[in-house]
Amino acid sequence: MNSLKPQINKLYELVEKSGVEEVLLAAPDNIEYFLGIRTIADSVLLLHYKKGGNLRIYVPLLEYYRFRDTLSKLGVEVIAVSKTVKPSDARIVESDWKTLIGKLASSDKVGFDKSHVSPLNTLITSIYGDRIVDLSSEINKYRMRKEDWEIKSITRAVEITGKGIYEVANNLNDRITEAEVAGFFEYRVRREGVDEYAFPPLTLFKPGNSYPHNLPSNTRLGRKNLVLVDVGVKYNGRCSDITRMIIWRKISEEERKAVEAVNEAVDNVIDNIQPGIEAGKLADIAVKTLEKHGLSERFIHGLGHGFGVLVHEPPYIRIGEKTKLEPGMVFTVEPGVYFAGKYGVRIEEDVLVTERGVRVLSKMIERIITP
Repeated sequence: MNSLKPQINKLYELVEKSGVEEVLLAAPDNIEYFLGIRTIADSVLLLHYKKGGNLRIYVPLLEYYRFRDTLSKLGVEVIAVSKTVKPSDARIVESDWKTLIGKLASSDKVGFDKSHVSPLNTLITSIYGDRIVDLSSEINKYRMRKEDWEIKSITRAVEITGKGIYEVANNLNDRITEAEVAGFFEYRVRREGVDEYAFPPLTLFKPGNSYPHNLPSNTRLGRKNLVLVDVGVKYNGRCSDITRMIIWRKISEEERKAVEAVNEAVDNVIDNIQPGIEAGKLADIAVKTLEKHGLSERFIHGLGHGFGVLVHEPPYIRIGEKTKLEPGMVFTVEPGVYFAGKYGVRIEEDVLVTERGVRVLSKMIERIITP
């Protein structure tokens, strides 16, 4: 990943600005953000930094060598937690996690991200109690405003995702299944150097696409259909997330009107994106557009979400959200309408807030594809 040292410097800056003496971080995505190392969602990791001391990360022994070899050049101390197995070439602390956590922080104010939920976080919360200073909002402010290298990585992820979407469209046939379609996407993006998906590909025919969150099955496409493709990749540590509709030969007049209404909602939202607008106002615009077509009650999820290290992270674009958009924020615009058991329509663009307005990062990919 690029610009690793500046990312670590953000952690040091966070400690200075927040007025704490030391910080503990256990959320894998925060650790990935600040250290630039790939993590697994359920990893047990603990990052500790105290003013005037060294930056240390405690990991299970099975992760020790990868973290050591990756982070040593950045001056990060990597320590394995193990009470039994103790290789001679590893730096080991003989302890269980509870005992270790209890001895780590000695300050009256310990910075911590309380928004992350895990057994390790529960331990930290119970041990340090009112000594904890919640830094989650401050961390989110860093992560919401993307650096230039992050925007370039996201842009490349979007480009690769588009190639995967067109690969899907070009390989449809009456007998193909949803699961096989997902395979075409996966194969194409792997050829572009992608080593991780942002999430499992959602390649859905009717009626499977009538449910906003669903997984590909062995349902076959048939002679005519409306295909929803919701896909994303992770490139250089940053995600993409795009949804497109593919019209397979012929759809009904009702389906066509739904597609047009959703497309109009996307346009109306994007036309109003600018620095300073509240995120919730954009959701209101999408709802009002769909209401005009008698479809607002079929819009059953938020309008969008930020993405970066994770595919879902702040800012969240939903009704009532007061977050004001700032240059450097990247998020999705994805209105949708769903008729349970029949069909669903969703179109999703990836956008970047700029000083002057908005840049649609995914504009080169047709929203409605007719192979």
